Amino acid sequence: MGLRARDIILSSAAAESLSRLEGSPDPAFGSIARRVRSLRSILLVDCLHGEVAKKNRIPRGLRAKYGLENLYVEDLPSFWRLLYTIVRDRGERYIVVVEIADHATYDAWFRGRVR
Repeated sequence: MGLRARDIILSSAAAESLSRLEGSPDPAFGSIARRVRSLRSILLVDCLHGEVAKKNRIPRGLRAKYGLENLYVEDLPSFWRLLYTIVRDRGERYIVVVEIADHATYDAWFRGRVR
């Protein structure tokens, strides 16, 4: 049994990305969106499911934009990535999906870095 989360919240950037993916006629984008949706049940049961980005390797831009203390990465189809953080509020754990990024964007953030 994993570490449970109370809910999953999408940042405005993640919600916008998911909306674009779901609205696209491209079947590959539909596959990415379905995987994002399917991760909900997995992450609520085990919020540590993703791969941990070491604290000193969290990109400065993402750290500043979202105030990240921790970052986890889930692989999606077509080399896309879902980036999330775990936050606590009033004793409850929440997952905040900060970004759903394509390969080029992800590589720009983590240039020369190994997760």
